[in-house]
Amino acid sequence: MSGQGATPSLRLIHFAFSHYNEKARWALDYKGLSAERVALLPGPHARTTRKLSGQSATPIVVVDGAVVAGSARIVERLEALRPDPPLFPSGAEERAAADRWIGTFDEEVGPAVRLSLFHRLFDEPGYAAKLFSTDQPGWKRHPYAWLFPRMIPMLRDRMSIDDETDRAALGTIEEALDAVAEAVAGDGYLVGGRFTAADLTAAALLMPLGDPPRLPFSFPAVASPAHAGWRARWADHPAIAWMESMFERHR
Repeated sequence: MSGQGATPSLRLIHFAFSHYNEKARWALDYKGLSAERVALLPGPHARTTRKLSGQSATPIVVVDGAVVAGSARIVERLEALRPDPPLFPSGAEERAAADRWIGTFDEEVGPAVRLSLFHRLFDEPGYAAKLFSTDQPGWKRHPYAWLFPRMIPMLRDRMSIDDETDRAALGTIEEALDAVAEAVAGDGYLVGGRFTAADLTAAALLMPLGDPPRLPFSFPAVASPAHAGWRARWADHPAIAWMESMFERHR
């Protein structure tokens, strides 16, 4: 256990490729906090995460033995651990505005991005298995390449992924991109004229739609026509350029 003022012991349980997990990694790095990073394979991960937190989702951060689950709670916990540089505005009005952006992206936009991307990746199970096992050792990647395609029907059913839900997700994404572009047209940030957790959240959860720099994982060497075509849909949208600039300037 860390003493008062000491650097806490941090362990991050995450997926290498995941926009919510990238949000947590970015917050850790922005705060200059080192953490042991344990990358899990989607699917088999659930035994580990349920044992830690009673639920299956990642990311999870263990702070001096205390479990913090979910990217929003993790960012708030890291802000309390290391307030400088701040990720939240000090004024009540700006903090409320930041919280609205964070809530919209965490609860609506992030799930829509995931659903729409998975709808396409599940049609390319070999590529999807490579992507989801990014940076894992070969002895884990090879059996996962066999296992993952067999998980897809269950995943589609569990996540309600079909053409109808994809159309709704695409609409949510389009609305979010337009809202971001309008909001940042003035000073380049969502709230208060500076980088906050609102920008971090929006940029991280839009990450799969573009090609941002400074990502801490590698994409498979063989490209995915489905992923590339999905990205091309928004390639010229100003919110994608904004997202990539947030990675370039603040990641």
